[in-house]
Amino acid sequence: MIRLLLAATLAAALLAAALPAVEDARADRAATNLDADAERMVRAVESLAYGDDPTLSLSTAPRRTVRVSVPARSWTAAGVSYVAVGGKPGERGSRPVLTYALSGGRETVRRLSLPVPLRTPDGPVVLRGSGSHALSFSLLSRPEGPVVVVRRA
Repeated sequence: MIRLLLAATLAAALLAAALPAVEDARADRAATNLDADAERMVRAVESLAYGDDPTLSLSTAPRRTVRVSVPARSWTAAGVSYVAVGGKPGERGSRPVLTYALSGGRETVRRLSLPVPLRTPDGPVVLRGSGSHALSFSLLSRPEGPVVVVRRA
């Protein structure tokens, strides 16, 4: 009986010692996946800016679609509260950033190094809920020069 109690106590202590490392690994995996999505966004915008001509109309503009995979909370990945392109949720205007918040409040703002300005017509495009979300990047001509407009596909 004492051996069983000692084994259970030792197992609980080992689990308590390992859980912070598991949490860090889950957060790192989710962040790595979202950083890869950000790189795909940058490549899509570069492809537009260097390979296509901008147009005046959104309906005829050259376009690229990027799928963003928001991981679900699991033993191998931390949950994600939101992913936003163009700024933080609720902000006005748009900036060339990808913002995401992991469950538990850790927020990360990643600057997107883009060759043309990024515009979001209705504020940042916010993705909530796990799964795959499609974003559309369109190259438009404006008086100040070409811009990329991002919206949900």
